[in-house]
Amino acid sequence: MISAFESMVRRYPQRTCFTYVDEVGCETSYSYREVRMLAAALARHLQARGVQRGDCVAVDLPNCSLYVLLMLAAAYGSFTLVAMNNRLTPGEKLTRLLELERCPDVRVSFRVDEDAAQALFDRAIALLAGEDRADSATSRATRPSFMARTAAAVAEPRSSRGLGRASSQRATRRRRDETQRQDALEEIIHFAERSAHVFDAKNRALIMFTSGSTGKAKAVSLAWSQLCGAAEASNATLCGSDGGVWQAALPLCHVGGFQVIVRSFLAGSQFVLYRHFDAKRLLSDAGRVRATHVSVVDKMLQDLLVADDSGVLRQYRCILLGGSAANPQTLSQAKMAGARVYVSYGMTETSSQMAHAQVTSSFDGGLRLLPGYEARIVDPDAQGFGRLAVKGPGVFGGYLNARAAYTVDGLFLTGDTAALANGRLYVKERTADMFVSGGENVYPAEIHDKLVRIPGIADAYVFGVPDPQWGRRPVAFVERAYDDAVPQTHSQALSAPSASAAHGQLTPQQFSASVRTSLAPRLSKLYQPRCICVLDRFPRTGVGKVDRSALEALYDKRIEVTRITLHRIRLPFIQPFKMAKGLLRSRESILVEVQDHAGRTGLGECVAFETDWYLPETLDQDERVLKEVLAPVVLSEVYLHPSEVGASFARCAEAAGFPLAQGALEPALWDLYGKIVGKPLWQLIGGQANEDGVGKETAGKGKAPRTSAAASPTVAVPAGAVVGIGSPRDTVEAVRRCVEAGYRRVKLKVAPGSAPAVCAVREAFPQTMLTLDANQSFMERDLDELRVLDGCGAAWIEEPLDARCAPTVGPADLFARLARLQRTLSTPLCLDESIARPHDLARALQYPELRCYALKIAKMGGVQPSLDFLRLAQSRGLSVWMGGMYDTGVSKRLHAAFETLPGIDAPGDIGATARYFATEVTDPPYTVERGLVTLGRSGYEYGLGCDLNRVALSSVLVESMVAAR
Repeated sequence: MISAFESMVRRYPQRTCFTYVDEVGCETSYSYREVRMLAAALARHLQARGVQRGDCVAVDLPNCSLYVLLMLAAAYGSFTLVAMNNRLTPGEKLTRLLELERCPDVRVSFRVDEDAAQALFDRAIALLAGEDRADSATSRATRPSFMARTAAAVAEPRSSRGLGRASSQRATRRRRDETQRQDALEEIIHFAERSAHVFDAKNRALIMFTSGSTGKAKAVSLAWSQLCGAAEASNATLCGSDGGVWQAALPLCHVGGFQVIVRSFLAGSQFVLYRHFDAKRLLSDAGRVRATHVSVVDKMLQDLLVADDSGVLRQYRCILLGGSAANPQTLSQAKMAGARVYVSYGMTETSSQMAHAQVTSSFDGGLRLLPGYEARIVDPDAQGFGRLAVKGPGVFGGYLNARAAYTVDGLFLTGDTAALANGRLYVKERTADMFVSGGENVYPAEIHDKLVRIPGIADAYVFGVPDPQWGRRPVAFVERAYDDAVPQTHSQALSAPSASAAHGQLTPQQFSASVRTSLAPRLSKLYQPRCICVLDRFPRTGVGKVDRSALEALYDKRIEVTRITLHRIRLPFIQPFKMAKGLLRSRESILVEVQDHAGRTGLGECVAFETDWYLPETLDQDERVLKEVLAPVVLSEVYLHPSEVGASFARCAEAAGFPLAQGALEPALWDLYGKIVGKPLWQLIGGQANEDGVGKETAGKGKAPRTSAAASPTVAVPAGAVVGIGSPRDTVEAVRRCVEAGYRRVKLKVAPGSAPAVCAVREAFPQTMLTLDANQSFMERDLDELRVLDGCGAAWIEEPLDARCAPTVGPADLFARLARLQRTLSTPLCLDESIARPHDLARALQYPELRCYALKIAKMGGVQPSLDFLRLAQSRGLSVWMGGMYDTGVSKRLHAAFETLPGIDAPGDIGATARYFATEVTDPPYTVERGLVTLGRSGYEYGLGCDLNRVALSSVLVESMVAAR
């Protein structure tokens, strides 16, 4: 390769060698002379830093100019590049380097990462300019620009003849500087010429790690002869005599991207290197730079097809498609677009491409081997498929950290299943992907092929999972096609796999069901996937291939419920609790317990009452809906994320009128998911904590600013307490106990006639945050007393007007009445039980005067609907706080977790259960210390942060009901 490059330098020193497009789209072009001088200077500098012939230099960089220069520097300096995947974590990178350190003939003597890249570039320029070490350390701010220094450093020396006497000293200095620079340039040129003369193509050029998708990452050692042999075979069949112009958008840390550069150097042709792949940018550049070739993977080709509004793809002579098995739908779209796509087969161990075929109407999957390559099928079956063994100019000699498999006569066993027919190679899949189910061999590639032919599916991934009956069963992930998908980032794809339901599209479960219906006649029962998981976007590696490990890890974190238990309990109040609508002596509710396939559990609570005094939904009704409607849905589904649950409930028309039932089961799956992924619920929903560990403080207290979710699962949030209706004296004493216990807010239950008690409390506690809850006990005729309450400085008055008693004059609609009342009062009116159904919320939002809402998660139908409401409330500037329902520690912890969210501006009704009930059914007990509720205590860090106290539960249990998968 170096001789071909040196030839181009001699013939066309000023011709553009390559152009680099950085992350913001700025272009930098390099001539052959500039590239030669910079690469040779880099080699000299690395030698001075102790890099010896045969040593390794680890390159931990994204696509950039320096990467290309280091490729040539490795040839000039006879050292080896170790291509590190820049997208890996520091731990993964370290593991790979440690693997190499254990190899006897490998010495990694230098590492180049993004932090060191600029300094390395600067040093190369300094060498070319003849600068001493002190000059090269001068602040970048005082130097000319990088490109100016590069151009000056490699430019031909200029004569100083003709200067006047007045400039003699400057001329002398200039001559000295130019002499130094000329000496430096000549030294670098001589170094490059000597290096090219002694270059040995048998030297190891590159160490590149396999993706590790089928095991640990293997270190592949490739010599210059192998890289160049493979590139020459590719050029001979794809590039023609002029070499063409390549657009290099694949990562250089992958062999497919690396080889685009090698092919261009060997062909003496210009190329354009991109920091990042951007379909629109590539297409807009194609005509301007007269690009003829581009190497892509399936996802990149899909993006190009979507972005190609002007038919630019037809202009390419070759769109080289690799990375994985060809997607029939993508190929079909490419043919319709008139794109010349060449499907290829290759791997790191073969120096990338070793076989290809143009996709035409007659394409049947068969590929032609490139010149010099040989393939053989070992142990073929009746159809001719067996283990693929290959040899050829690009095939490596073995792994550095593992054993490679070879036939007795030296052919490399690739690990793929393939067949040879009529001189063509038909690659099926990796042999390691095959698994046995019920005594039969199952090939995931066959299922994949059927899936991607179903309309609406852009891509698929199939793998085997353990099954108690069949040994192993296939599981499928499918990626929606563009027309059916909601765009998401990579992180969103892993945290909340589908947002489709919110956009009026099929839910993941509906889409999965439709896919299963389409698949049924196409596959035998043996090949039918155990479950089909739907994503809007697949996670992908830096090269754009499906991240198989990420998908399998996502499946491992699935929500697969096998058992649902409903515990109906009755908790007597310590003292009867008086409120506007009556006297409560006991609280009956249903605790929902879900258990998954691994025995992990999650908890929820149905907070409906025995009668419809509060909402038109009773406990008996919800018990029936939970048992007969919602539990069967959950037991029949597999969810990737609890945000999908509400959408699957929405398919059940019978459940539409029972949000409290939905709000009992859906949160249990969030709790379960927290235990699956090892996160507390407050972090799962996006909560934040102060630096002091407090999740939310009352506004105006001057506490530390809120930060992103902390690494610790423990967080504390402030609680409010509720005091029932009583005499002024009794009410003041009750409030005193709350204040002394540290409660940040006290809610007083009120009704007509309660004003004296409220006034007494305000007088006794002028600084305490008070709120009032009327439970719809007033009417318009009570306006005078409401004005008295308005003067007590409460933060809000909750639900003052009786919904059943409309006035004879004025509006009859409750929200219109509340809006009219709000215009006469300065204290905000807060909505609670007036919103019994989703359509009630829509009506309330039509009145801008009503700006305060009590959020009760069960009333919203669960966690995800509540999060959706909070986003809406924030966009409208509404005030939201967390309400309560005389609930147990299960529901209270759920509401406490929500207090960590931005936009929850006051302590909620999350006081200690011991204030009302003698029995605590959760473990650890739900308590409030100094006015704070602590979530994620030691031993209970994840999900809600509690389990059921079985002993206490048995003492208050009315009945238990079980449903199982």
